[in-house]
Amino acid sequence: MYQHFILVASSYARGERVGFHLATEGQLDHVAIEEKMQRLSHINRDDVGVHSFVTDSADWQSVIELDSFFEDIMVCQDFDEFEQVLQSDSKISAIDVAKFFLAMRPLSHLQLQKLVYLAYKTYLLAYGESLFDEKIVAFQYGPVVEEVYHSFKKYGSEVIDIDDHTEYILKDIHLPQALGRMLLVEDAKKIVPVLLDVVKQYGDLTGGELVKLTHSEKGPWQTVFRPQLNCEITDEVILAQGRYERLLP
Repeated sequence: MYQHFILVASSYARGERVGFHLATEGQLDHVAIEEKMQRLSHINRDDVGVHSFVTDSADWQSVIELDSFFEDIMVCQDFDEFEQVLQSDSKISAIDVAKFFLAMRPLSHLQLQKLVYLAYKTYLLAYGESLFDEKIVAFQYGPVVEEVYHSFKKYGSEVIDIDDHTEYILKDIHLPQALGRMLLVEDAKKIVPVLLDVVKQYGDLTGGELVKLTHSEKGPWQTVFRPQLNCEITDEVILAQGRYERLLP
């Protein structure tokens, strides 16, 4: 008989469930398992499921035959690979931020771009750190993250409706994927309050009002904008000029 030790988690970056599988004839090496669990504890993933049981084969197929729950899992035989997959979810992207806002309320593409920028600016001013790695550039109607632009430009001026009922399960709490995803990232305790505050402060503004805000005199956008050049709005510019962005009556 073969003893199986299995770890299962959701990979937001890959869009699928991933697992680590260890099988041995006889008793499992509990020292090796403890070492792997210790490594996992440093990743800050509350959604990793731990499973252990016996089948008559070391093959993964015997696991599926025992319980169909394990179907459609991308299995990593190497723990380093499994660890890297989970770590890839610890850093958020601008798209993640955009999806978080869309999970909170319906928004136009114009509103969405401005909220993503304002989230980046707010986080940078609060912590002196970048919220995500993508560049922010100056388009005609304000700051834009080009990756977000290309992902949602098909909606034009219409309200964006993402029909995504995928859920994350964290400690038995079911959350929409975009919200649950944020709880998995590094520094979630700093990031999530900033995003919620941005929604509270700016979420009810129209696209036109948000454009006026980001076009403020001496603001970051006005400082770098050159028609059709898509100049980058750097962290240095935001830190120096961000205070000039104000909502005018």
